[in-house]
Amino acid sequence: MEQINVALSPFTRRSRSLAVSHVGHDLSRGLEPGEHVLIHDPVADEHFNAVVADIHFDLDDTQYRLTVGGRITPAEATEWMEPAGDDETLTTRDIVDLLAELRRGERDISAALAGIRAR
Repeated sequence: MEQINVALSPFTRRSRSLAVSHVGHDLSRGLEPGEHVLIHDPVADEHFNAVVADIHFDLDDTQYRLTVGGRITPAEATEWMEPAGDDETLTTRDIVDLLAELRRGERDISAALAGIRAR
């Protein structure tokens, strides 16, 4: 999992949306839509989960829009950064991933139903 260190402004905290530059944050690899990432705010020393919501490619850089999720504890952040285990035990990260997937599915279904009703 990729960790992004960035100070979160009050506006970002309210809007739950963050624009991130690939070059500006020296990311080790490209991010994928729907991928979960960890945000660390070094000013407040807080950790948040986030999901890559959108990607925009330029010639010089790639911009990502992240949907900022809930705050997590430092211990949970450490757990999230560890490689996924091979055992059958569910971790907090697994449960958060499942809930995020459920929310995305719910939005997709709502959008599809709205399109059907509009006909």
